Amino acid sequence: MKSNFLRISLVALLALLISCSRDEVHVEDPVNNAIRNSEMELSNRYAGRKSSSECNFEYEGGEGPENWANLCGEAWMDCSGNSQSPINIVTNKVVEDDYINNININYSTSKVDIYNNGHTVQFNYTSGSSADLNNIEYDLLQFHFHTESEHTINGYRYPMEAHLVHRDPNTGLLAVVGVFFEEGDANKILKKYFNNFPEFEGTHYTDRSRFHIEDLLPEDLDFYTYPGSLTTPGCSEIVTWYVLKEPITASVSQIRKLKDIMHKNYRPVQELNGRVIRSQDD
Repeated sequence: MKSNFLRISLVALLALLISCSRDEVHVEDPVNNAIRNSEMELSNRYAGRKSSSECNFEYEGGEGPENWANLCGEAWMDCSGNSQSPINIVTNKVVEDDYINNININYSTSKVDIYNNGHTVQFNYTSGSSADLNNIEYDLLQFHFHTESEHTINGYRYPMEAHLVHRDPNTGLLAVVGVFFEEGDANKILKKYFNNFPEFEGTHYTDRSRFHIEDLLPEDLDFYTYPGSLTTPGCSEIVTWYVLKEPITASVSQIRKLKDIMHKNYRPVQELNGRVIRSQDD
């Protein structure tokens, strides 16, 4: 009897250990997750390149935007390409297109996972959210911020812009939704985590609360769309841009705090080089 009880206990303990071991495999390291979903690594994965994390770029000086194409061998050569982002959107030259579909979102809530990669503050989004962008279903991976805005409208630069980065799981191509901020009422998401933004490169913040990305979107999702690139190295020309027309608001203190952390992290506007900016036909 005792022998059978001991045998059963050992089997149960072994099963428990195996179960725990399996569970540990699925625990994601928030830092590794942030790096994997960074624009640089998404670019490398699409191109089949090894990580270029040993290369560095800045927004001014010798490693500034005018030199990005020469900073990392062939890996960042796209930064001198002909379909680069961001751009200045001249509204009276935008082509209205009957065949462009509305943005259809299928976003759910996300846990909190915020990472400072040295160039921006990045919120990694829990898997399972997606958006249908012109009949292609893209997974939402992360969103991050630029101060001031990267895209301009008729030459006007907003104080801040958020980029919602989506990936087509079948092709690896990206769709980025750009959201402009203007000064006004406090933003709900930024208010909730105002005191938790990681201020130094390589630091992160996580907690068990949840938030919804829709709090970072305007009511009207009308947009401008054009083919372009990532706005950071490797500047891969694998992005369809959806720049929302209607801005949202953030308080002066919220914008200032992000700017104090990220400094000036916008790339200058790039030439259109014959590309056409389109919009839905109202």
